[in-house]
Amino acid sequence: MSASSLADLLASQLPNGLAARARTLLQTQAALDRSLPAALAGHVRVMQLEDGVLSLACDSGAVASRLRHQTDSLIAGLAGHGVAATTIRVSVRPELLARYVHPVEKNGLPPAALDGLAHLNAEIEAGPLKDALDNLLRHHGKA
Repeated sequence: MSASSLADLLASQLPNGLAARARTLLQTQAALDRSLPAALAGHVRVMQLEDGVLSLACDSGAVASRLRHQTDSLIAGLAGHGVAATTIRVSVRPELLARYVHPVEKNGLPPAALDGLAHLNAEIEAGPLKDALDNLLRHHGKA
């Protein structure tokens, strides 16, 4: 099931007012993403648009500060995309930052591959390839 058909399915199950509000917020977020400088894209979320006041949440204070300095140009950019915001309210929400994901532990090279590399390393003459193979084999404990 595609994301758009899932969104349509969920929207059909919501009360009309809530579904329309959700669509409006999604359209406002899309307009915001097009209006923001590239460095800020992905760091700012639309929280609410009510009575011309656009409430935005940023993932850090640095982004919020930069955004506060660019509110006039942002309001003009949003107006060009059909969003009628007269004021922008910015707040910091660190929970918007992507969570740290531990790196996945990878299996080492199989013993047969290490044996083959050790055999190749013994047969080639000195040079950059031999140095690289020495480092690789030392890293895997075969040297």
